Amino acid sequence: MNIPLAMIALVSTAATAAPAPAPQWAASPILGRWTLDTGSKTIPVDARPASVTAEFADVGAGVWNTVYVITAKDGSARRMTSRERLDGKAVPIAGDQTDADSVAMTSPIPGVLVMALGKSGHLGSVRVYTVSPEGREMTESATVVGEDGKPMVRRFRWIR
Repeated sequence: MNIPLAMIALVSTAATAAPAPAPQWAASPILGRWTLDTGSKTIPVDARPASVTAEFADVGAGVWNTVYVITAKDGSARRMTSRERLDGKAVPIAGDQTDADSVAMTSPIPGVLVMALGKSGHLGSVRVYTVSPEGREMTESATVVGEDGKPMVRRFRWIR
């Protein structure tokens, strides 16, 4: 399908003109603790971390607390935390900032979380988390720019 460039520009401008208020779901299925299935990573086994956990907690007043812990095979751990509203506005990441120093999140529908990670004022990656209908698995689609300068999407599996 061939979409005129002017139409794309019009839709893009309209979509970013005014930020929509953050939707408030009764209880998001994303909330809780998740463990990465490290076998779903496409890097060599010896380069994979021993474990990765993500925990999303609703701390009230529309604010979430997010904690990621990446544990290496030697037992050392990198910990990243943030407190955010699901309004798409960036907040700082505390702790390890190797990969990102800010994050913005929104949840367009229950069971879906869109996360943008930034580093030094530049977009680093966009991640879309989708919880399975039964709520026991979550798929992460991570969009990054590869070493060749082209975008690529990697998928990972998380379990409760």
